[in-house]
Amino acid sequence: MFEKLIHKIVSIFPKPLQGLYYKYESMLLYIFFGGLTTIVSIASQYIADYFGANTALATTISWICAVTFAFFTNKSCVFKSKTETKSEFFKQMLAFYGARLVSYFLEMGFMILTVDILHLKMHIMKIIAQVFILAINYLFSKLVIFRKK
Repeated sequence: MFEKLIHKIVSIFPKPLQGLYYKYESMLLYIFFGGLTTIVSIASQYIADYFGANTALATTISWICAVTFAFFTNKSCVFKSKTETKSEFFKQMLAFYGARLVSYFLEMGFMILTVDILHLKMHIMKIIAQVFILAINYLFSKLVIFRKK
């Protein structure tokens, strides 16, 4: 259903733009769903905080909600990955969560190095970190987790 809607919208674009969209479709969809994942992350953080969770618990709940949302949207809408068995599905899910944990710790290390040790501006470093993490997560997802067989 989602795919049909997107193709309907893209069909109204001029042919050169349609070509660009289809050439970079997975990357564009990845960025779109990444934005939605960010909204899920922020909303779940606020909801957990509203119900009295401390910062660590609210952040953990937020991470779980965001990564779960990202897994399902990446699997079905971005990379259109099909799994034949439950075992294959859970293997893919575990790989996705594992990759996200790796990128989480890479981001944490980058932030500690640049902000706490080198005393660079946190907001700027966070944006730089997000660009690298976006690229790393995309590559993990495209080349390892949801690769075409």
